[in-house]
Amino acid sequence: MTAPTPNPDQSYPRDWLEMHDLEARSYGTATWIPLKVSDIILKEGRSGYTGYRKEFASVDCLIVPLSRRNEFERVDWQSVNRSNGDGAWVDEERFIPPGCYSGDFEVRYPVIERMFDTEAIKEWDLFQELEVGLQLSRRGDVWIRPDENDAEVARLKRNDDGRPASLSIKAEYLRDYLCARRAAMLLTAFCIREAVEADFEPMWPEKPESRQFSSGNWDGGKVAIHEGGRPFGMRTAVLHMWRESVNPADDVPEMPHPCAEPAARSREYKVDYTGQKLWMVNGRIWTKHWVEPAALSPRIGRDRVESRVQFLVENQEQKTLAGQDLEDHRGWLWFRPTAMKVILQMPKAEFEWYTGQTGMVGPASNATLHFGINKLGLINVLAYKMAGLPEWAQRIWVSHNVIPEGGISEELHMSQNLASPARTVAPEVGIWQNLNELQARALRAYGVGMFHRLPREKDFYKIIHRFHWDSFEDLCKLCKEIHRIVSEQFDIGAINATIDPVNAEKANQDKLRQIKRVAFWLTGLGFDGRKMTQTLAAISELRQGDAHGAGSDLRDALEMLGIRKDSTNYPAMCWHIMAETANTIAAIAEAISGPGQNG
Repeated sequence: MTAPTPNPDQSYPRDWLEMHDLEARSYGTATWIPLKVSDIILKEGRSGYTGYRKEFASVDCLIVPLSRRNEFERVDWQSVNRSNGDGAWVDEERFIPPGCYSGDFEVRYPVIERMFDTEAIKEWDLFQELEVGLQLSRRGDVWIRPDENDAEVARLKRNDDGRPASLSIKAEYLRDYLCARRAAMLLTAFCIREAVEADFEPMWPEKPESRQFSSGNWDGGKVAIHEGGRPFGMRTAVLHMWRESVNPADDVPEMPHPCAEPAARSREYKVDYTGQKLWMVNGRIWTKHWVEPAALSPRIGRDRVESRVQFLVENQEQKTLAGQDLEDHRGWLWFRPTAMKVILQMPKAEFEWYTGQTGMVGPASNATLHFGINKLGLINVLAYKMAGLPEWAQRIWVSHNVIPEGGISEELHMSQNLASPARTVAPEVGIWQNLNELQARALRAYGVGMFHRLPREKDFYKIIHRFHWDSFEDLCKLCKEIHRIVSEQFDIGAINATIDPVNAEKANQDKLRQIKRVAFWLTGLGFDGRKMTQTLAAISELRQGDAHGAGSDLRDALEMLGIRKDSTNYPAMCWHIMAETANTIAAIAEAISGPGQNG
């Protein structure tokens, strides 16, 4: 429960105190629904002094079976709110698990509140049935659903001292659970707002006003106080009592029982409070709402829910299909290659190349598709396969959907229609295979690897791919990644100590870095080392464009790769750079066991 902060210039914030904003609040269309709140939302100024403002909100909820809903129509916040933490307890007949409402096994709190005698801070947890039923995983103060690409489902917010303040859940997940459980959730809330000023225009009489409305009731009051907070005109009678029978100088002093006190002393006096007369005004509101279950439970109940994600399927009227209609469509869909780039950046993405232009991709292992790349560089997937993905995955794809153009991928056609997959190899795969071959040959020939380390194959394909092709800056980013994984990983220490110790001293004197050190070693083997590493040197130049912009001088490095410096066919350029990288690494691997090898 949040509220607008009162304007500090308002000496009389009547609208804020009357809480019509909270009276009108509804959870029927809310995205997030509070399960528990206990929070000071606003605190300004000093209590009992002019300008003081404070707002405190509390929410507590119950999961109520639909069959018993009528029993809880009159239940309110006072009876639902917990003053103590949850715990297990027993009586003469039964064991009561945590989270039960008044010992009722069928009615549960969605949040378990744990308290400890030795800890000042409470802890809040989701009711285990809710957490496990929705297959959530807690990561700190956030609950995610791994099966939906780590979608954030519930979140706990804390106040400045670390105490839990609010725990909310996304409505669609809560309603899924309520549907499966055949229950509704009773949300009860309380809020109080207070303000202190020297002079409020008449708002309420000394006797508090009140009003009732469909979801609760409100009351307000006004009381005169002395500056500091004491009721105006208050007089306090004080009885001061003390004893003089205990001698602190005794070796073992004893305190007598009060009834046997021989030297009791006392005095009485009265205190009259003074100070500026101020007014404290407050408004309090109690509300209750029912959060209804969803009609279907696709997550827990495995109910089939028709997808609402619309995909373009033809290029004349731009017709779209979704759900069962999309599943019945026997054609393909077309997507911009940006879809691949977005998916590959996701933490659980799956990716694999089958041929030079086809493969498997998905934002998670349970949402993969067989794809192909057509002659225009657009991505093709079968429509009915897309319809089989979870809706969250379809939403990722649909923002990149375009009208059909350029036909379907030739290699995808060979696989899905002709049952004769192409025997082409993606340059990305060529780089990966040749890196491992070079590492293996070095280990066999010298007993040490050529590289410090290589990434996992799964991670490699997410980083090194042809989909860095939107601009020259994107191409430079691909070069940066190739340089980081290939050139920066050449182990100069191993080359100097074991692979090429004869030239180590000269290499150290010249302070040769990775690419030049490898070229020097290859030259020593009888090859043209500079020419063999020219591709890696060009990539090293181009990588700077990712961080420093695409200057004209950088484009000169394209000619070292056999690419015209004014070329703008970035997809073809990315392909060419990766293919040349794969060939360079293969040539270095061949050199280890080739003519003049001095291992």
